[in-house]
Amino acid sequence: MGKNVLAVLAAAIIALLPAASLPLEEALPEAPPGIRCLAVGMDRFVTEKDTAPCSADNAEMMAALLEDCLPEGTRVTRRINGPGSVPEMEELIRETFRDAEEGDISFLYLSTHGVIWEEEGKTGMAWILSDGTREDALEPGTLREMMDRIPGRKVLILDCCHAGAAAESFRGPEWRVLAGCGAEEDCYFWAAGEANGMGYFTAALENALRAAGREQIDPDGDGTISLKELAGRVRTIYGISEPVFLPEGDESPLFLLPEEEENPERILDLRFDPAETKDGQVSVTFHFRTDTTVRIEYRLVPMGPDGWAFEQAARLPDRERSGQRRGVLSPGEKDRTIRVSPEKLGEKGRALLQIVSFRGLYGQVPVPEATWIVNREQEKKGNE
Repeated sequence: MGKNVLAVLAAAIIALLPAASLPLEEALPEAPPGIRCLAVGMDRFVTEKDTAPCSADNAEMMAALLEDCLPEGTRVTRRINGPGSVPEMEELIRETFRDAEEGDISFLYLSTHGVIWEEEGKTGMAWILSDGTREDALEPGTLREMMDRIPGRKVLILDCCHAGAAAESFRGPEWRVLAGCGAEEDCYFWAAGEANGMGYFTAALENALRAAGREQIDPDGDGTISLKELAGRVRTIYGISEPVFLPEGDESPLFLLPEEEENPERILDLRFDPAETKDGQVSVTFHFRTDTTVRIEYRLVPMGPDGWAFEQAARLPDRERSGQRRGVLSPGEKDRTIRVSPEKLGEKGRALLQIVSFRGLYGQVPVPEATWIVNREQEKKGNE
């Protein structure tokens, strides 16, 4: 990682410290030991539905992202399908962050079931901890107590249902929170067979940091990515739920720009124009580029009475062809318009446009690149 980028990050981070802060050269945590990360993913449950391999793949994806978007040398502790109790979770957190000091940063990523309930007129929320044979409920206040014993700043990333219900428990100058959905919403997972899966929110974070144009993810060009910049990009490509980022509008550095991938099997620099509605038909125009041959498909998911009706999704390959095979794009700049009839929007007048690429050795693994709300009632703002 270039010294000029680290210097910018250091200068911005020191601005967050109290007046009696450390000298500039000591304010930027080195990695290791100044930055510590823990990624926890749980797929095997006793009373809840298994989600394998989604949370495990989530944790691996986030671990790789943290290692690439934090100072060189950052390492991530991974824990898959466990711990199965609150005391074991407390011990895992204590062990992972035991050497933290003031001025350090501790990242905690959690992918599991989130549940809510009503009790005495109040809403309760908890994450399900499970190792496949035992389960326990971890409430936000309990996790806050665990993490408050750790000196320095904390970053909490949640790909769990009802994550927004927990976010408010982690307000404070030392906290940054990235939650994949609102209090009353679900975080959705994408499974491609038994071997591949991920959460839409985790995928959106990964796509925002790895596939956005530099001016899209780092508009001020300082080489660092703030919570405000990341939130703006994620909301552009993630329409399946309403993510929560706290504190909203925070401009302090959170990540470094990762190195650009070589020959990425994905779409790049995706941007949407404002939607246009005429005679009930909604037209969504978007633009992107590909650096390699990529197979692309579009899926339109109507909003049903109980949420997104994925089983009713209409599938449309991209118009380009390679021989007789539709949907295979050659490298270059692309412009596309998807026109959605009123019938496709369903009873609630809303649908989810999914842009899907296919990766892997034979291009057989579908991966969500973006989700975009198509709404009969209003035009959604595009982006540059």
